[in-house]
This record gives sequence, C-alpha cells and structure tokens, in this order.
Amino acid sequence: MMNAVLAQFPDTIPKIKKFPNVQKKEEVSRILNEVKDEKGIVIYSFVVKELRSLIQREGKKRGLILFDLLGPLIGKLHSTLNLIPVLKPGLLKHPYEEDLRLAEAIHFTLKHDDGLGMETIQDADLIIFGVSRTLKTPSSIYLSCTNGLKVANIPIIPNSDIPKELHHIKIRKAGFTIDPERLCSIRKKRIKKLPAYTDLKSIYKELEYCDHVFRRIYGIQIIDVTNLSIEEIASKIIE
Repeated sequence: MMNAVLAQFPDTIPKIKKFPNVQKKEEVSRILNEVKDEKGIVIYSFVVKELRSLIQREGKKRGLILFDLLGPLIGKLHSTLNLIPVLKPGLLKHPYEEDLRLAEAIHFTLKHDDGLGMETIQDADLIIFGVSRTLKTPSSIYLSCTNGLKVANIPIIPNSDIPKELHHIKIRKAGFTIDPERLCSIRKKRIKKLPAYTDLKSIYKELEYCDHVFRRIYGIQIIDVTNLSIEEIASKIIE
C-alpha cells in the first residue's frame, strides 16, 4: 500500500521504519513515542482488536496521524458475510516464504561445509560426521535442497579431536561409516598422488579412530553408507 501511495509522490524520499510482529502493549507505547518524536505517520495492520483499540487510543493522546489498514475491512466483511473472524495474527504466509527458507538452508549448509562456520554451528538442524570421502558434502546439500535443513558437516581426521562442545550439543547428529575397501576404491578414483590417503591399512586405522570418536558423541545415529546412494542416505536421516 505504501509503495503504491509513494509512487504518486516521486519527489519525496520518506524515512520508513518497519516494526514487525508487534504483540505487546509495551511495544506499542514505545513505538508511538518514537513516532511522536519524529513527527511521523502511523500505518498499522493489527488483527487483534485489543491492539487496534490501544494504538488508536494512545495515538490520539499523542496527536499522531493513524491509518488502520485491516480493521475497517475486517469489520465490513464480518457484517457482510455474517461470519466471525478468527483474529489470529500470522496466518498470512509470504508467497516466497518456502523459497526463502530453502535458500537460507542451502546458504547455511555451504558455509558450514567440511568443518567451517563453527561459530554458528548451534543454528544447524543436523550435523554430519565422517572421514573424508563418505558423501558428507553431497548428502548435506541434498538434504538442504529437498528438505530445507540447515546442515553442517564435520570431518573426522586421525589424531585430531573434534571440538568438545560437539560431544553433547543438543542438535541431531549422524555419523557416516563405510567399508574400508569401498572407501579405498573411492579414494583411488579421486586422488592417486597421496599414498597414505589411499593405503588400505591406513584407512582401517582411520575408520577405527572414527568409531572411537563416534562413541564419545552423545545421541549420534550411525549410518553405513557403503552401498547407499545420496537419496538413500537422506531418506535414512529423515527417518
């Protein structure tokens, strides 16, 4: 509504402040005092009758110009349709809300790949642990794209402990394990110039250490990804 109105005043550059999710009387009073100091106009869209009455009453006391966007129309529909409105805020969903949620999840997952972003890992929906080449990254991205999950993945590196706070963090956790020979084959296809990385004996030791780490992580769910596709891994996690 404001964009449509302001388009008729092209030479005006107003200062617009938005106050979303206002639900308390104290918030209303604080905002009205701020508007009064700046000699502003108040445009509001409360569905809760008590808040509409409050802002009208308090706004008039302060000599403010008030515009109620929803109240009059709700009243007209109430009398015309002979129906009682539920008067519950937050029912209208933005048409792009789901897209924005998915974009946020994917962005989070990319920023928390391979041990990155530890300072905000508490915001994750899921943390995946595992040694290198156990499909942690593609599984994380797939879960973000298909289920809107914020996923962080943490590499298990021999003789290098994970941060202590991850042992008991109250976030769902999955640990990827794999057959040593299968992992050896995958690594040889990817990298051939690092003997220790593809050596079967070293891989056995690496997976033994990984199991040792898993036993110290509270609530972790272990998934054997040896013969699983990314879709199957994601399905097991969602289960």
